[in-house]
Amino acid sequence: MGELRGGYRVHFGLALVLCGIDLSCMASTWLPGAYTVPEWLVWGLFVALFPVFAVALVRSLTSGAGGQLMGPDNAYRFIRYVVLLPPVLKFAYAFVICLAALGFATGAGTAEDVQADASGYYYTYWDRTADPQHSARVELTEPEYYEALKSQLRIFSAVPAVFYAFSSFLVLACASAAAGRARTASECSSGSAEQRRWS
Repeated sequence: MGELRGGYRVHFGLALVLCGIDLSCMASTWLPGAYTVPEWLVWGLFVALFPVFAVALVRSLTSGAGGQLMGPDNAYRFIRYVVLLPPVLKFAYAFVICLAALGFATGAGTAEDVQADASGYYYTYWDRTADPQHSARVELTEPEYYEALKSQLRIFSAVPAVFYAFSSFLVLACASAAAGRARTASECSSGSAEQRRWS
């Protein structure tokens, strides 16, 4: 991974660090009792995903790495690139995908937009079976409230974790493409110099 230099290294490291923090937040939702991690951190990581992923996507399009690796016609090239990744990165990406899938699967069933006020714990939904339709309130116990809150935050952590990992993968592919172009240009330059020397 010597091709990771300068801005590529910073972007790659940032995406992986944010992915790790996000996975830690998600893992904390499996702890018993009340949710211990600040909710603003989960929402902050969710919002920070957009610029990190957008810049990685733009880099992949401008460098040509996206066109070379993505799409149905490039499946073999994509697989070959993944196989050539260092073992620690392959393990890290597989770990992120499996943990995020587990988080989404365990959180999807009980996640609700729960609220708490002086009257207690509850969530609301739009009752379409009533005539006229109206917003209905479902009362929750305190354990049910914390379980629903943690499930909701678990999902909001699982999705960004995958995109942070994919952002780091895109940045690595862009860095590899840039390094490949630099090597090609260097070889062409030295080849031209050699040809001039012998002519």
